[in-house]
Amino acid sequence: MSFPDSFSTPRLTAERLREHHFEDIFRMHRDARQMETLGGIKNEQETRDYVEWNLDHWDRYGHGLWILRERRDGPVIGRALLRHLFVEGRDEVEVGYSFNPEYWGKGFATEIATTLVRLGFEQLGLSAVVAITMLTNDASKRVLLKAGLAPAGETVHAGATHSLFRTQCL
Repeated sequence: MSFPDSFSTPRLTAERLREHHFEDIFRMHRDARQMETLGGIKNEQETRDYVEWNLDHWDRYGHGLWILRERRDGPVIGRALLRHLFVEGRDEVEVGYSFNPEYWGKGFATEIATTLVRLGFEQLGLSAVVAITMLTNDASKRVLLKAGLAPAGETVHAGATHSLFRTQCL
């Protein structure tokens, strides 16, 4: 089962990651505030590898990373994903999001996370969705709770301990 290449929420338009989005992702990867909880700033090659990996994910699974705009023709303001992630040796599907700092605190993360969780169940037939966030990222924890995920302990990802959240299909 696959996911649509694009979709909208009341305030956002999401479009499937394409090669031409490299500059948008690279801009995000150079922003220290945005990348503070995402492993730190990434250089050009790391960004190319990230984009290539995410394009391949789309080809393999039919869903992945979307570029987010405020409304249809607005500027790129972030990214969001439903992507496979190994958690404690199990293949899970993760919901994730990242916005340019000037868009923080406006409810966009909750809007996209809630939509992706719902669509993951409806479009992909998922039985569960997970999310991870840095232990200190209280803002993201609040978003995940609002999106219907519950704390599920801690897990190690990319060499760091993260808070794990999980939801089940009702």
